[in-house]
Amino acid sequence: MCGIHGILAPRGDLSCALEEMGAHLAHRGPDAAGVERLPGALLGHTRLRVLDLSDAASQPLWDARRSVCIVFNGEIYNYREIRDECLRAGLELRSVSDTEAIAGLFLLEGERAFARLDGIFAFCLFDSRSGDAYLVRDPMGVKPLYFAERPEGLVFASELGALLASGLVPPIVDPAALQAYLQLDFVPGPMSIVRGVTKLREGHLLHLDGAGRRSIRRYAPPPPPVAGGPGAFAADVAEFDRLVHRTVERQLVADVPVGVFLSGGLDSSIVARTAAEVSPSRISTFSIGFEDPSFDEARWAALVASSIGSDHHVEVFGPRALLDLVPSVAEVLSEPVADGSIFPTLLLSRFARRHVTVALSGDGADELFAGYPTYRAARLARGPSHLPAPVRRALAGAADTLLPVNLDNLSVDFRARKFLAGLDPDPVLRNARWLGTFLPEELPFLLRAHDESLQPAFEELLHEPSADVPRREGLEALLRTDQRFYLQDQVLVKVDRASMSCALEVRVPFLAPEMVAFARALPADRKLRGARGKALLKAWAAGRLPAETVERPKKGFGAPLGRWFRGELRELLEDVLSPTSLARHGLFEPAFVARLLGEHAAGRRDHRKRLFNLLMFQLWWGSFVGTRPAAAGGGCA
Repeated sequence: MCGIHGILAPRGDLSCALEEMGAHLAHRGPDAAGVERLPGALLGHTRLRVLDLSDAASQPLWDARRSVCIVFNGEIYNYREIRDECLRAGLELRSVSDTEAIAGLFLLEGERAFARLDGIFAFCLFDSRSGDAYLVRDPMGVKPLYFAERPEGLVFASELGALLASGLVPPIVDPAALQAYLQLDFVPGPMSIVRGVTKLREGHLLHLDGAGRRSIRRYAPPPPPVAGGPGAFAADVAEFDRLVHRTVERQLVADVPVGVFLSGGLDSSIVARTAAEVSPSRISTFSIGFEDPSFDEARWAALVASSIGSDHHVEVFGPRALLDLVPSVAEVLSEPVADGSIFPTLLLSRFARRHVTVALSGDGADELFAGYPTYRAARLARGPSHLPAPVRRALAGAADTLLPVNLDNLSVDFRARKFLAGLDPDPVLRNARWLGTFLPEELPFLLRAHDESLQPAFEELLHEPSADVPRREGLEALLRTDQRFYLQDQVLVKVDRASMSCALEVRVPFLAPEMVAFARALPADRKLRGARGKALLKAWAAGRLPAETVERPKKGFGAPLGRWFRGELRELLEDVLSPTSLARHGLFEPAFVARLLGEHAAGRRDHRKRLFNLLMFQLWWGSFVGTRPAAAGGGCA
């Protein structure tokens, strides 16, 4: 993994802007850095050496004939086959890197090459023959890519913070993105929290031709249709077995040490078990534990590690280690994301990085194979969701008032409140209400300049991923929506920023193209069978993993935010959310925020999610907006 940045069709002397972006991304690639200044492009790269550790693979990388230049972030798992094809075609390759394989395949096939890449990637390729430039992002959006069109040129980078560091992009909050963030806990692409900055969509390319004409289009084939027939369950389990072994084996390839994140949950245990079977040597697994038993999973990870015979590494953290991360976490994320699991993910990444450079994770399985409790809840909610709106509001209000407050991880009262507050006849909107934080009806009280006209476009965006699903109200519609937004813009963002903050590459076998196509084509009962989520994965795991792991309820990977906000973090929280702090931008109503703080501190309500959502925005604003001038400059200070 690496960091990429640059300016396409640059106008003026932008060397300082390029330098500032590279400095901001140094954590993503501490092993080397390089820039290339061309008439039609300024390209920069910070390198983490994973494949071909020699200088021949350094970037920006030219092909042997200096026809195309590329800066690349990610991994291509079928690069060996592509290299062989390039060599057979007579191309000269000067490295054994996957980066040069992309350049070679482009020389042979042009844009068609992008759809043949099996991997996780974001890159910029400049064709010196035509002056054309391409920004390209992988089909599931695992690797990030932001861009902004400015008078000085089209600026792009792996992280939003790098664009702001360039001095070319004004740090102005986008109102539509803010309202989306408050509801979802993340900013759904293609929006970003900064006005004028766009996330390149998954499976899309941006083409800027030599004449300056820009177009954005999908290069990856559309998702396959959902299978209609019942098929044979045993055959599907066998096919999953073939795919997971093929995928994990490919993703273990590296010229540096590789390990596996092991939480003790089903998904990471499947990856670890498979890695142990296909690896020629004993694999290393990594987990962390917490002194708070409500959030600790270390014993489950140890059980799995013992069963597969891995070289297991574990470290137990107290609350101080988590708390110390809070002030700096917004800078790590670069864009506000209110996901409490960022703290343990950061600790796990830093711990694993002491031993390995690459780690495999189980991310993506929940969204592909129906692992979240919200999918089961959706079936229970079909009746209550169609009650009259006043009745639904009364039920939610009664639960909020009468249920006792329990600050444990995913406590029963927490789930009950979320279930009733999220009831909505539209299943996609209901799912968003369950997973997110602030409800649309709360925004007029929170936002000083609430714009209700932005809500229809936001809701239309949420429905886009399920547009091609035959039964838009069914399970597959929810899965596609979560894959497109929650997985891509919250889960994968969290993992990418946490791991790359310490130069650790994380690979995601469940999101390999073949695995995604397989999962999307499965009938619903292979994923959710009655109240049993991930039915197919559990069938595969039976007999391969400890029974306690296979049937254990999903726990999550969080932090005790509710308790922190009444104890160790109360002073920080009250300072960051004080009327004086809120007045710096004037976006939120101080009286509403003060009520949330008071009710939570007194134990009358559990506002942990609302307060964390606001805290993360405030910390981000203070790091990236409050300290910068509102107008773009472009020069070095």
